[in-house]
Amino acid sequence: MVSIVTGRINSGKTERMVALYEKTRKGDGFVSVKRMEKDKVYGYEAMKLSTGERYPLVIRDIYAPDDWPEACRIGPYLFHSGTIDKVHEEIGEMIRDGIEPIYLDEIGPMELAGLVFDKTAGQMVDSGLDVIFAIRNESVEPLMERYNVSKYQII
Repeated sequence: MVSIVTGRINSGKTERMVALYEKTRKGDGFVSVKRMEKDKVYGYEAMKLSTGERYPLVIRDIYAPDDWPEACRIGPYLFHSGTIDKVHEEIGEMIRDGIEPIYLDEIGPMELAGLVFDKTAGQMVDSGLDVIFAIRNESVEPLMERYNVSKYQII
């Protein structure tokens, strides 16, 4: 089953996903944790739910070191190719091990463009396992179409 945590930007989707995981301690996956500098988003880290390990995922261009391994960008935000690969690899292991549910926060416009976690999200859906995605309201229908999901639930 595909389950979706949805809402607008800054509406608490990530916190909801963490709370769902902590309530049951079942499954695994990754959430995107904001890194702030005063009142500005500095970047995001991918945090593995089962271990709390964090990996640099996104950084605002003005803070990026010269050796930042850029996979792609949206506006001023640069995505870390190594972390994208790591999340893909680890979720692939979760799928092979039959871990359920698998969490992924957040998919949206980048995935609709075939970038960032597009391949990962597709494999999660294709696995037939229970998965939980965080998706902004406006991206739910387009993403469900992209991954050929006809039945899903909003949680």
